[in-house]
Amino acid sequence: MVVVILNWNGLADTLECLQSLDRQGYPNLSALVVDNGSRPPEPDQLKAQALTAHVILSPSNVGFAGGSNIGMRYALAQDADYVWLLNNDSVVGPGCLAELVAAGEADDRVGLLSPVVYDYASPHEIRFAGTVVDFRRLDRIHLTSVEDMLRRDDADRLALTGTALLVKRRVLERTGLLDERYFAYVEDTDYSTRAVRDGFTTRVVPTAVLYHKEGRALGGLQSPVREYLLVRNWYLFWSTHLVGWRRWGYRRRYVSWVLDRALAARLLPTVADQSLNGAWDALCGRWGSWEQRRPMPAVLKAFVQRWVLGWHPYFWIRLLAGDVRGLSSEAMRRVLRRRVQPP
Repeated sequence: MVVVILNWNGLADTLECLQSLDRQGYPNLSALVVDNGSRPPEPDQLKAQALTAHVILSPSNVGFAGGSNIGMRYALAQDADYVWLLNNDSVVGPGCLAELVAAGEADDRVGLLSPVVYDYASPHEIRFAGTVVDFRRLDRIHLTSVEDMLRRDDADRLALTGTALLVKRRVLERTGLLDERYFAYVEDTDYSTRAVRDGFTTRVVPTAVLYHKEGRALGGLQSPVREYLLVRNWYLFWSTHLVGWRRWGYRRRYVSWVLDRALAARLLPTVADQSLNGAWDALCGRWGSWEQRRPMPAVLKAFVQRWVLGWHPYFWIRLLAGDVRGLSSEAMRRVLRRRVQPP
């Protein structure tokens, strides 16, 4: 068993995570910390203080996908039967790893496993109990209830989170590594989808508990960088896994979704701006590190912000989404409003 923890300018969180891992008391466990190009002197401090872990220093930030792949390759070289990708801003609950492995050993079909993820600051609040990827509606639903997860007919095909993703060696050998084009975010959903298509099932283990400090790595849930990566990477996911005319038809739906996000974030101009930049790079086929991002051309961005988002934005959003019923209802409401207005 190799546990892979990525560190990027988060030494205190990494050390707390390692301490919770030490308390597991799990036999034959090897902890590996991959430092993802942290600022000096953190790499040296990490090597000096993370005494229970092997440390690999990456010369640059290669993202969650790239850093995890460094760890996965190391685990394969060590003949590990399992690899546990564990976020450094998480704290492992008592017996969590043993519960995950027991569930994996009980069913040969299972290839990926995850604990139930609770909020670190609000320990009774569930943040993750599986993700439903709906290929018919081109949507995803994040489950935050164990009961809802257990009632689902597709509970063995849920997408799992990279926060604490336990991977069997057979999955690495058949499905391969994470797709580094994502850099960070959505690569876990992509990996889960690929593993299921390769014949594996997935499992969220209710008795395995983990606490997560969500959004620490990139500055919180309203981080412009996080917004850029999410907007860009969801296009990569759907355009990769859809086929035929649905792949081409998704582009229109995607533009509608991006406009909706940019409109919702209008009170946070930098976040809304990165929604548009992420969409631009996605449609141009540019992936990898967010540091290599290119902004949407100024003329085009001004047109979108002033004329599309500034003039009846919901009309354009519904039109691009193909929401004929919504367009008709809005038109009817406008007609009725005009009729009841006093002369």
